[in-house]
Amino acid sequence: MKVSIGLSVLAVLFIGLQAFGQKKILGPEVYNSWNRVGDVKLSPDGKFSAYSVKPYRGDGFLYLVNLETGKKDSVARGYEPKFDENGGFLVFKIHPGFDTLRKAELAKVNKEKWPKDSLGIWDVNTNSLLKYDNVKEFKVSEKGNGLGYLSTKNEWPKAYLSKSEAKKEQKQEKKKGKIKTDGKLLTLINPVSKQKKCIKNITQFELSEDGKYAVFVQQEKFKKDSVRLGIYDFAKNEVWNNSKRVTEYAGINFSGKNHTLLGLATVDTASNKRWSLFTINPSTKAFKELIDTSMQFQNDEVLSSNFKPYLNNNDSDVFFGVADRPEKPFKDSLLETEKSKVDVWHWKDKRLQPQQLVELKRDQTRSNLAVYHLNSGEAVVLGNDSLYLQSSERYNQEYILANCEEMYRYQTWNTLNPTNYYLIRVSDGKITTLREKVYTRGYLSPNGNQFVYWNHRTRNYYLMYTDSQIEECITCGYKGNFFEDKNGMIEEDEPMGIIGWGPDNREIFIQAENDILTYKPDTDKFVSLISSLSISDQDTNYRYGLYNLNADSALYYPENTLLTRFNKTTKMMDVYRVNAPFDRSSFELISGSGHNYFSFVKSKKSDRILFNRSSNSDFPDLFATTKRGAEIMQISKANPQQSQYNWSTVELIKWNSYSGIPLEGLVYKPENFDPNQEYPLLVYFYEMYSDDIHNHYAPKPTASIIFPTEYASAGYVVFIPNIRYTAGHPGNSAYDCILSGTDAVLKKYSNIDPKRMGLQGQSWGGYQTAQLITMTDRFAAAMAGAPVGNMFSAYGGIRWGSGYSRQFQYEHSQSRIGKTIWDAPELYVENSPIFGLPKVKTPLLIMHNDEDGAVPWYQGIELYTGLRRLQKPVWLLNYNGDDHNLMKPANRMDLSIRMRQFFDFYLLNKQEPLWLKEGIPAVQKGKNYKYELTD
Repeated sequence: MKVSIGLSVLAVLFIGLQAFGQKKILGPEVYNSWNRVGDVKLSPDGKFSAYSVKPYRGDGFLYLVNLETGKKDSVARGYEPKFDENGGFLVFKIHPGFDTLRKAELAKVNKEKWPKDSLGIWDVNTNSLLKYDNVKEFKVSEKGNGLGYLSTKNEWPKAYLSKSEAKKEQKQEKKKGKIKTDGKLLTLINPVSKQKKCIKNITQFELSEDGKYAVFVQQEKFKKDSVRLGIYDFAKNEVWNNSKRVTEYAGINFSGKNHTLLGLATVDTASNKRWSLFTINPSTKAFKELIDTSMQFQNDEVLSSNFKPYLNNNDSDVFFGVADRPEKPFKDSLLETEKSKVDVWHWKDKRLQPQQLVELKRDQTRSNLAVYHLNSGEAVVLGNDSLYLQSSERYNQEYILANCEEMYRYQTWNTLNPTNYYLIRVSDGKITTLREKVYTRGYLSPNGNQFVYWNHRTRNYYLMYTDSQIEECITCGYKGNFFEDKNGMIEEDEPMGIIGWGPDNREIFIQAENDILTYKPDTDKFVSLISSLSISDQDTNYRYGLYNLNADSALYYPENTLLTRFNKTTKMMDVYRVNAPFDRSSFELISGSGHNYFSFVKSKKSDRILFNRSSNSDFPDLFATTKRGAEIMQISKANPQQSQYNWSTVELIKWNSYSGIPLEGLVYKPENFDPNQEYPLLVYFYEMYSDDIHNHYAPKPTASIIFPTEYASAGYVVFIPNIRYTAGHPGNSAYDCILSGTDAVLKKYSNIDPKRMGLQGQSWGGYQTAQLITMTDRFAAAMAGAPVGNMFSAYGGIRWGSGYSRQFQYEHSQSRIGKTIWDAPELYVENSPIFGLPKVKTPLLIMHNDEDGAVPWYQGIELYTGLRRLQKPVWLLNYNGDDHNLMKPANRMDLSIRMRQFFDFYLLNKQEPLWLKEGIPAVQKGKNYKYELTD
């Protein structure tokens, strides 16, 4: 078989002959053509929306919709749209085309010579479109009419220079030679006036928020590499170039209310550069050096180029970063082959060596926060290496919250280590202790006057006034539940958290399991925000969420806030506007139905809101609100072809486990389910899934799991049970819930064949799959992705993606053992599949990849080698260089094919694929995939 797998081959493998008029069956052959919606934007005035519809593989369209008239236009291959402030223009990139780039790659064309993106500027009022070729990046100012794009080339546009200008440039080049540069052509445009300015040799640029100015870095290589700064004034169509040249700029940006230009500069050429901090007034071009290269801070720290400086506190303070002085380049006389390369793991390390290596780049580029007071000219270092500062540009910060867990960091076997919280005064850097040993996140109000934390002893929230450090309990007396459902995990109860503060920091929103509380410090009491929606104080049937639709605001304002309500019994969801003020508990229903609602976007200057809505049968298309009180409007229809395919239906099923636990689960059936036809049952699981009944499973290659809609379309019934765990016995808990649920499904649907049942799970689900086949022989086939096979060796392993020890997972978290291997080895034996492998009678397909960052892949190997030694049917798929869940598209496609073929063979009685029967020798790897079916 050829390496390239064509759609025709996939169609033969999975569809076969179908009767005339019969709906099609979903399979890998449809993955590439199934569309997704993305790039969602809403014009500031709410009149227009833009979004892209793209297939999994291939080219899509960018759509522009007039939300008032319903008129829709499109541009092929458009993506990354952005509206200007007034909504008059839509700016976006245009992709050169999937097949175009694929052909270039197949032909081994140098990537520098591949076709490049274009830029589109769509005038929505005149419906005219301008295009510019060879675009690397573009930027649109948040306000005003500033637009700029950087080309992939460094050539003047045709006829841009006058004849005299062109001759002058040619004469200059002839005299001094052509300037060497890595820069490209920058084009700055006012889309309203059509005024355009081009500048060559540019490596980076930024636009001011108000759209009045652009700053750019121009690189020109003379005897040594040098750059200079330039500013373009859109209104005057003038360019100002700084006469001073340096070797590098960093952190260049416009900041503050007056859009002052900030940046760092160096004239050093060595790697251990010294930097200076400066400001430029873009209007007057007045330059001011705030800190020069000789400035040294505490602990021999110097200015850091890894922190972008910004203005705050009404433009009176410049915040910047400091870091350890860079070391001089290390030189020695040894060859590389003469140098040892070793990691020394020390038992007193606060972080394990693997964690240090994962976080090495972060450590090397870490900066401590400092501030320069423009009024006094004084610089103050606010942070240090052991403090984490929660700084923000979104609001004035006279005080900054800091936390430190340095003294507890070595306890890598815990999931929740305590943290000490501090308040840092920006004016002089004074540090005040707020609270020590806080086990969950602490919160500081945007004005810095209130600190809220969870007291794990009294199990309540407390508010501390930061000036007096007087505390008051703000939830004492509340009878509801603040905690997340740990479902058998053995760790400190963790509250759901503080949502945020209301207008003027006057109220605090607190998330509860079935409520949202509002606490007003001036009234010294809490009330329910959603009292008008709840049936009674004891109403526990609903779950609520609050969403701030203004990402630029740290405060919640009613006009920019949405409330969602989820019915835990019916699984219905409602979305509400919040009417002002919050304490009226007044809400306006936008929409409510048996769907998921998510990805809310609100226009800046109107009430218009965009969102996605989905269910099992409804693709998550884009919807918009119309007038208040009116029906919502569907904007996109991404996959009209869905009606041609045999989809799935889903229903909620309830039962009691063998031990009497009330449970829920989801049953997916083919749309054309026939009660007189026999069906196989495929059971997928993780932990809790019933609230996800409205998930939409669009056809696509899988990263690790089965998608119930695809398998139901092919003639399976798919069951996804909830699992409730007992600490110390996760394996028995899985058996109790999954097997009892399977019995409930078999009882309800007598036409399901109990001899054709399969299991599939990934990660924690993969472990449970491996464990279950050692406890029962009721299943004809099982697939375990990234499973733990041996809890003893896994306990001492490393999560290579983070560098963390895995011990916490067994003592406190998902694996739910609750004790160490020394305190309760019998629990590790009980819950380790490897000790039960002699009992296995179920064929097992394993996927475990050699770059798995969560579960060490030797766990899958232990299962494979054990079953192979016992001569039981087992296969191991190792996707080279891939992760816990597959990231590479080709690998996802391959797994989708092999997993489907595996279950089709054992559960649908289809032909056996060659790879399953014969394997694939290493000498045929990448040449023969053996998807072909045997006779």
